[in-house]
Amino acid sequence: MPEIKGLVSVTIPFYNREKFLAEAIESVLAQTYSHWELFLVDDGATDGSPEIARGYAARFPQRIHYLQHADRANWGATRSRNLGAAAAHGEYLAFLDSDDIWLPNKLEHQVALMEANPEAGMCCSPSEYWYSWDDHAQAQACDGVESVAPPDRLYFPPSLFAKTYPFGKDGAPCPSSFLIRRRAFDFIGGFVESFNTTTNYLYEDIAFLNKAYLRIAVYVSGLCTDRYRCRSDSPWFQAVGTTRDEHGRRFYFRWLREYLCTQGIAEPSVLRAVRRAGWMYRFPLPAGITKLLRRAGNRLGQ
Repeated sequence: MPEIKGLVSVTIPFYNREKFLAEAIESVLAQTYSHWELFLVDDGATDGSPEIARGYAARFPQRIHYLQHADRANWGATRSRNLGAAAAHGEYLAFLDSDDIWLPNKLEHQVALMEANPEAGMCCSPSEYWYSWDDHAQAQACDGVESVAPPDRLYFPPSLFAKTYPFGKDGAPCPSSFLIRRRAFDFIGGFVESFNTTTNYLYEDIAFLNKAYLRIAVYVSGLCTDRYRCRSDSPWFQAVGTTRDEHGRRFYFRWLREYLCTQGIAEPSVLRAVRRAGWMYRFPLPAGITKLLRRAGNRLGQ
């Protein structure tokens, strides 16, 4: 469908997030940039979050829309974000996880960056890792903003690939910090739906970033525009350091090798980075062994 210039189409996928969903939606309503539409994608929720979403859609019918999968199943963030993107009318796409929030200047700042850098297909910003949202929890760390890469510059492909996690020392931006041109999103093929609740959904954001870094120019801002809610019950937090994390890494590296092959990507710096970080996942080794090998490799690389 024809895109509307300057319009930002926002997607919030949600699954059983009645505790946080309204706060995420309110952070979109509070944006200083007002030219946006919002798609609330119900990913098979079984709590009260669909009622919250439908309530906002009823209050703002011209701007906020409620969507769900045709089978009403829980497919995960990748398919849900792609569903919102498919319904979008905007020149730009943005994504907000249902337990995160945007700072009020998020869209104004990033749209201005994209307008000033027409070669950029996407921009991203550092996120605040937000532990203090829960006053009753024993904080494991202090709130802080983690950089993505040397900021306020445009990176052409594939320069960010080998520099950033999981291949380099620079970090990976959170999906809630992305703003991407719709034509760039279509060009790279959106989020990778093979990462889902029936396979393995860890590293789905990294797979998307890999595709972006390899195929479009990305502007990295130095201004924090969102807050990433750190929760001890999140799938990522519970998987870190476990065999589940290793299974997720194996799934991710298998997907990445297949992607590079099917796309005909033979850039030496990319292939070296993948071999160095993922060689142990080519072999049918137990997760405990790949974990030890990876840690040994990380120590040797320091």
